[in-house]
Amino acid sequence: MFKPQHSLRCSLFFIFLIIFYSVDVIFWNNLPIRIADGNQSITFNSMMDHMLHGRFDVDPDTVGKEGFLRNDQVYAYWGIVPALLRLPVLLLPNGLHLDITRLSCIIAALLMFLINIRTVQYVTSTLSGKAAWLQNVLFATIALTGMQTGFLRPSLFQEVCLWSLVFGMLFVHWAVRACLDPDEAPRALVWMSVASAMALLTRVSMGIGTYAAEGFLGVLTLWRYRQSLSETRSLSCRKNRRHFMTAAAILLAGLMITAGINFERWGNPLTFANYDLYLFNADFPDRQARTRLYGLFNIERIPLGIIYFFFPIWIFHNGDHLFFQNEFSRLLDATELPASSFFLTDGVFLLLGSFFFSSLLSKNAWAAEKALRQSSFCIMAGLAIPAVLMLMAISMNYRYRAEFYPLILFMGFMGARLIVSHEGLSKRWLKPTCWCLVAVGAISSHIILFLYDISNLGPSAPLLAQGVLSYYRSRLGL
Repeated sequence: MFKPQHSLRCSLFFIFLIIFYSVDVIFWNNLPIRIADGNQSITFNSMMDHMLHGRFDVDPDTVGKEGFLRNDQVYAYWGIVPALLRLPVLLLPNGLHLDITRLSCIIAALLMFLINIRTVQYVTSTLSGKAAWLQNVLFATIALTGMQTGFLRPSLFQEVCLWSLVFGMLFVHWAVRACLDPDEAPRALVWMSVASAMALLTRVSMGIGTYAAEGFLGVLTLWRYRQSLSETRSLSCRKNRRHFMTAAAILLAGLMITAGINFERWGNPLTFANYDLYLFNADFPDRQARTRLYGLFNIERIPLGIIYFFFPIWIFHNGDHLFFQNEFSRLLDATELPASSFFLTDGVFLLLGSFFFSSLLSKNAWAAEKALRQSSFCIMAGLAIPAVLMLMAISMNYRYRAEFYPLILFMGFMGARLIVSHEGLSKRWLKPTCWCLVAVGAISSHIILFLYDISNLGPSAPLLAQGVLSYYRSRLGL
């Protein structure tokens, strides 16, 4: 349980976030619930309504050109969880026409915050009073920087990413517990399987990462327990066996439901989206040719992905062209605004994560513990998959940063625990550096959020023809 001072901090940050979202509603005149009809914001309402009637298509008037036309029916490729979350609207008058996208995004952001606060409390539970600053740093980082603020441009696209992050953060919480306490791993696997199945049913790339991470950890945990499970009939062993079976059943159920949905949508249980059927192809005829030539994912794009997600020089001109414009245009459908960098928005977790990763490689006394090293590498290997996929994707969009956060936060939380366990807090430079990174992250995240709110979606190169400053001045009416 939280100590009183921990509860006070949590309450203060929670109140801050509620005020933040309320100001957003008032300033931008965007109500969290409003009546909508025939527009994209109620696509999930249509999806939910159709699923209740045993269908998996959507109303073409809602999804628009983001749909996929197959057998005279229009389908969306998004997972079904955001649609299922709308079941309560059926109890309200005119419920199918209520746009709750903004409300759903707010709820997802607050749930992410609460889950991550619990993880902070877990990894810093042994801190002394003099070292409380690290906990304060983590609280501030969770509340004010990175994904907690940088993604709050409510939209259909962003809602999916936010809910996938809810399940990703739930997965990270239990993955941290499984790594730090091997005896808790069997129970943690059950909760991780719930998070994995829900992530897969929300956003496939996130689900692939959590499934892979749990698969690696599950095999490792079973290998550790193999002898006791086969030879011992103790109560704890029977409980562990039930945990393993429950986790496997949940993972299998998630896969079967996903396969069934894929079959209904595309005629193939292994297909998550068929871009040959994408209605937007009519507006961008070059995309099908590019997809056939380079595929949806291509290792050749990794250097461009690193530039896009970490070194945002691609928005500036180098003579008559943007930096790397030829390469981006050849290999990618779009590079979307705003430009950002994890180094700016998430410096604290990158610093703590680098401590942890270097300790694993250098065989630090704590991190060199065999069980910890093995479990951590299993989780990191799985969670790295979505990040690598985004580096190779045919389109690079700001919201795709969501796929990096489970890996970044897992390593960051483990790094915080490493510092707590090995008195790394005695390093004099660490405290001022962390607080500086919090300040940079908070300022950067809010500036980028503002730019995200006013940026056009889609390919950015035509928008930046007169320069990035000129573009944003025009967006502000200056």
